[in-house]
Amino acid sequence: MSQPIKQYTIVYHDKYGKGHILSVKYRKNDNLLFCSFGKSNYGFITEKQLRRGDGDITLTEPKKGTSSRDEIDADLERALRNLFSGG
Repeated sequence: MSQPIKQYTIVYHDKYGKGHILSVKYRKNDNLLFCSFGKSNYGFITEKQLRRGDGDITLTEPKKGTSSRDEIDADLERALRNLFSGG
């Protein structure tokens, strides 16, 4: 059973660290979540994105070291290098 998403649910940001949901805008197809990470660091994400874990904001604490965004950036850099070097 999945955890309920509501106000004050703890979330994590790739860059800002631990935070919580400040408000939930209930919508028919996908709720919009407004999150706070302290010191004027805020973010928006939809509930579906949050549950999938494919955005900057996730329900699980990111692993120490490289984030998934870092891996994507590295893959993109390799692809561009191969494209322009003729490899």
